[in-house]
This record gives sequence, structure tokens and C-alpha cells, in this order.
Amino acid sequence: MFNQYCTKAMHKNVLIPLVWVYLFFLSPQLFSQKVNEFPKKTDPLHKKVAMFNELMLGNHWNEGAIMQHVIFPPAGLDRPIIGSQADCLDPTSEMLAAYSHKYAITKNPKDRKIANEIFQAILKLEKVTGVEGLVARSFNQTNEPLWHEEVFWYHEWHQSTSMPGYRWLGDLSADKFTSIFYGVGTFWELCADAAYKEKAAALLDRFIGRVVDNNFKLTDLDGKMTLWGNFCPNLPHQELNSLEMLAALKVTHHITGKERYNAAYHMLIDRYHYDDHQINSKILFPKEWRNVGDDYHAARSLYMLMRLEDDPNLLNKYRMNLNRHWYDWRDIEFTWESNIWFLMVYKVLTGEDIFTEEKEQGIKDMWGFDRNTREFKIPQKDGSIKLVKAEEERTAAAMIRNYWFGRYYGIIDEKW
Repeated sequence: MFNQYCTKAMHKNVLIPLVWVYLFFLSPQLFSQKVNEFPKKTDPLHKKVAMFNELMLGNHWNEGAIMQHVIFPPAGLDRPIIGSQADCLDPTSEMLAAYSHKYAITKNPKDRKIANEIFQAILKLEKVTGVEGLVARSFNQTNEPLWHEEVFWYHEWHQSTSMPGYRWLGDLSADKFTSIFYGVGTFWELCADAAYKEKAAALLDRFIGRVVDNNFKLTDLDGKMTLWGNFCPNLPHQELNSLEMLAALKVTHHITGKERYNAAYHMLIDRYHYDDHQINSKILFPKEWRNVGDDYHAARSLYMLMRLEDDPNLLNKYRMNLNRHWYDWRDIEFTWESNIWFLMVYKVLTGEDIFTEEKEQGIKDMWGFDRNTREFKIPQKDGSIKLVKAEEERTAAAMIRNYWFGRYYGIIDEKW
């Protein structure tokens, strides 16, 4: 009897470690998603936002930077995060703005601490490049190339010389340029203490200053203009880029107090007529050419620019731009979370009461993302492709930003 008891106990003691070995090594996907609880679509808005916030901080946090796409094991890794990362600055700036607006309401030191950490990640996006004022799209702590580098973007990944053990993605574009002055500008305005205001001002001075020094062009590590980095008055460029540059200069002058940015702003207006050029940022016809992504960059630019400009003639031209967007936005369907934010921005800038019950319901129905499962084609070292099924998440950063923006401006009721 005693021997049988000892045998059972021994089997039990052996079995428990074996179970843990299986769980950790054979089923890493069980532990890769640090947060797994999702809200219900019928939950009140404040609960949905709180739960998606936990999902973003738990699963998308990369040393303070917020990843827009996370692929979980076995196709991905626990760390570094695997996924498309070219737009990392968008959710990072959205979460920075979200926590800045949140802190302005709550005055909770924990909210400010998270905002500070997100801002520090943007500083790291500069530091990792090794060049003052050159900001990366994303970074990963790894010495080896990751498979997503070859699949989700073109060949712009670099091994960092300034931060050994890191790789970073270059070829910054005009939309990420906008993310930086929008996110950092909002942080400076609503959340940063004196020390962080100084850091934010210094970052914008280096970043925007480098663009000005390169004749209003975003330039990469090789000194050449990036693919979508043309704000140059001597080169043909999109009307939207004129708007983005004017907004960036206005914000940077406001934050740094340096006259060079005010002088550059007025030079582009007086000599190159950027104020007239920007009016047609919104393509209205043909309808097929309307671009909701461009609308987002315009909305962020107009939001930052129009609140700082006091020249009535210039404000009138910026309002003309906003009116062109409103022609489309007034009937827009809420198919993308930033669509909702367009209307919030319009209300803040004009003071018009535009939120019907239907539009308010659209706000209450905001949703972040669903976790999906799909098959990924992973390149192997021998040149073959391996098919691996795994779960993935997109981003809820815009939804979270919308909520706290709406709360800050009195558009969203905290009881919703």
C-alpha cells in the first residue's frame, strides 16, 4: 500500500512539471497574449474603452511605442513584436494624445506617467537612427532581421549603430511627420510638466528643424528625400503637404518660441502661396479619388493649426479647406474610428452643433478590433515559404483617443 502511494505521488510530481513544460514550450501562444479579455459590443462606451486600453497596453506596448499590428505565436514572438510596423507612429501618437487628454481631465499621475513613457518612445525612435532629427517609423530590440521585415514593407530596415541590439525602419513619410507634431504638440499642451515640455520642444526643434534645413524635405539616413517626404516649395507636391508643413511650423514656433519657424511659415505663405495651395487638400471629385487616410492627416493638421492662427485672412483660408472636407464628412459613414473624430474636430473648430442622435449613437457604438486567426507566409532561410496559422490584433488607439478627446471637449458624456 505504501509503495503504491509512493508510486502515485512520484507520478503526480513528475506529471506536474511535464504539464508546465508542455504549456511553455509546446503552446507558447497560450502565454503570448498578455491580455485576453474583450468587451461586449453591448457594453457601455466607457467600459469598452477601458478594456481596449488594457489590450493595447498589454499586447501592443513596445518599450512605450504602440504597435498597430501584433501577430501572436507561433507565427509571431512574445518579444520582439511581429507584425506590420510602418505605421507605428500613428497609434503611438494617438495613445499619446489620448493620455494627454485623459490627464487633463483626471490629473492622475499614473496617466501622466504613461504619457511620459509613450513620449520617451518617440525620443527612442529618434535615438535609434543615430542622427539628430531623423525619426524611425518603428524599432525592435533584436540583432537578427525578423520575418515581417521582408513581408510587410520594402527594404528600409537598418541595424542601429547608436543602440546596439536594435533594428529600425526608415523612409519616414508625410503622414508620420504629421503624427509627430500632432502627438508631441498635444502632449506639450495638455500633459507635459516643465521638464517634459522642454524635452518635447527640443524634439520638435530637431525634427522640424532638420526638415527646414533640407529645404522642406524629409530626408533619410542616406541624405536623400524619402519616398513620401516632399514639402519642398521648389518641387511639385500635394496640396495636403502644404497644409501639413504650415501646421508643423505653426506648432513648432508656438512650442519652441524660435523665430526661424515663424519666418519659414510666412515665407512659404508670402513667397510660395502655401496658404492658397492648401485649400484644395481635399479631393472631392471624382468621388473615387476621395481618400479617408488623407482626410485624417488634414484633420490633425487643421486641428493644430486653426487653434493657433489669429490672422483672420489665413483663418478664412483654413476654414475654406475645412469646409471642403465638411462637404464629404457631413454624410460620412462611421466605417473607421477616425471618421468619428473628423466630426469632433469640426465641432471643436467651428462651434457648430452637428451631433444628431444618430451620430451620437455612432460614438457610443465605437469598437476597437476583433482578434482574428489567419495563415501567414513566413520566409525561411533556405528561400522556401512556411505557412503558419496564428492569431493577430489590429489597433484600438484611435478609438481610445476619440473617447478622451470627446470627454475633454464635452462631446462625450462620461456616463455613456
